[in-house]
Amino acid sequence: MQKNNIPCASLTSASSTRASTAEEIEYLKHRLQQTLSPRKRLLKAILNTLVMWGGALLGLLLISGVASSLAHYSELLSQILSYSGGQKLVIVGTALYALFSTYLWLTTTENTYPLILQDITDATVVDETYPIQAVCRFQEPEMGGFIYLLKVSEQAIFVLYDYQSQTKPDNVFLIQDKLILSKASHCDHYVKRQFTGEPLIVKNTYPLTLPPEQWPVPDTWLSMPWLDITSYFSQKQ
Repeated sequence: MQKNNIPCASLTSASSTRASTAEEIEYLKHRLQQTLSPRKRLLKAILNTLVMWGGALLGLLLISGVASSLAHYSELLSQILSYSGGQKLVIVGTALYALFSTYLWLTTTENTYPLILQDITDATVVDETYPIQAVCRFQEPEMGGFIYLLKVSEQAIFVLYDYQSQTKPDNVFLIQDKLILSKASHCDHYVKRQFTGEPLIVKNTYPLTLPPEQWPVPDTWLSMPWLDITSYFSQKQ
């Protein structure tokens, strides 16, 4: 499951902490293997810097080649290209560009490795219960699978994919009026979900008309008005 991106205690009807099950610990270990360790993250940062530096130098060399051919027609351009400190300036400038780009990558990408590791060590999860007010179902065109949007509030919608419906169109996907999400305390990943309470009836199925890159991400929250979801995800062609 994915990372919780709208943590809001006011939406839950109940919340409790318990020990993680063996299955939940295995899930976190699997996620840990898919996440960059501090050492691999550092190595990737170094590699990114070298690649970007080399790419920037190559780009400037190509530009300088074009500029050299134009220098025959421009005295000012000839003087710039013949400047003795030009090569050093180019090397330092491209290096600073590569370092700054890597710095942006390190500061804007989340490093969840230590958080997941802490959750494995603590072996506790938080069970959050959300009341489901309504359900809307969409059918994606590629595999024919169903995507469910669950209304928790007017601005908080949880996304569920029924993967079995891709191969079994008659698969019964039971949705009830209480959703229990089990969340790892530190990394905020949902490790388990289940329904309880009264079954909710889904009356209509809408075609999902957006391209795949704009489909809602499974097991995450949408922050958009509930009244707008059908017009947004099932646009008239």
